[in-house]
Amino acid sequence: MISDYDVYYLSTEDLISGALNAIMYAVLISVAFYNSVVVLVISIPIAIIFPFFMKDDYIKKRKDKLLFEFKDFLRIIKSFLEASYSIENAFVLSIREMAMLHGRDSMMVKELKAIVSKLKLNKPLDVVFKKFADKTHIEDIMDFSEVFIIAKMHGGNISKIIGNTINVINDKIEVKIEIDTVTASKRFEQKLMNLLPFLIIIYMNISSSSFLRPLYTTIEGRLLMTFALVVYFVAITFSKKILQIEV
Repeated sequence: MISDYDVYYLSTEDLISGALNAIMYAVLISVAFYNSVVVLVISIPIAIIFPFFMKDDYIKKRKDKLLFEFKDFLRIIKSFLEASYSIENAFVLSIREMAMLHGRDSMMVKELKAIVSKLKLNKPLDVVFKKFADKTHIEDIMDFSEVFIIAKMHGGNISKIIGNTINVINDKIEVKIEIDTVTASKRFEQKLMNLLPFLIIIYMNISSSSFLRPLYTTIEGRLLMTFALVVYFVAITFSKKILQIEV
């Protein structure tokens, strides 16, 4: 079980894939910008720990996936409530439906099993659900939890509330998908542009190695290449910020 969705523990797959990508860039930098084995040896340890700096990206992907599963969970709950099931029984029955949609190992299925196990211990559903919502740190789930608690306390129409929540989350997901579709070509162009400086420098090293030799053999040349590398990383950072459109 995940105790806090803002905390991410890297898996072996995350460490290996992240380290391999970082090592690839370390090789390109050492060859293109410094033409030095020493720089490569120094940069490899940094590349190995690079996945730990990518935790925010992993957390965001996990939250996006959980919200997508939560949307389907609400749709299932709504159908059971419309069939005159109690909200507690709807939670219990939703486990099987969610397992068919997203698999038994999906995050929402595990969370539902934990919620139902606490319900069997006679813990109030609103209290248990709020604890789940709080640990996700996802605005839509937390907002729904607050409205759900108020509706359950004052006898509100929970089915209608869930329907409205589904519409809001669906609208957000559809907008996000549309943005991703529109910016897909730009993200591909960004990846190509990230590799272009390396390809140009490597090509020039192969075709006109004497022309670039001063950049690798003099202090001024190494400083100039270091400055170019800093500008390169700043450009990558800005390009990522431009394409990160929050909904």
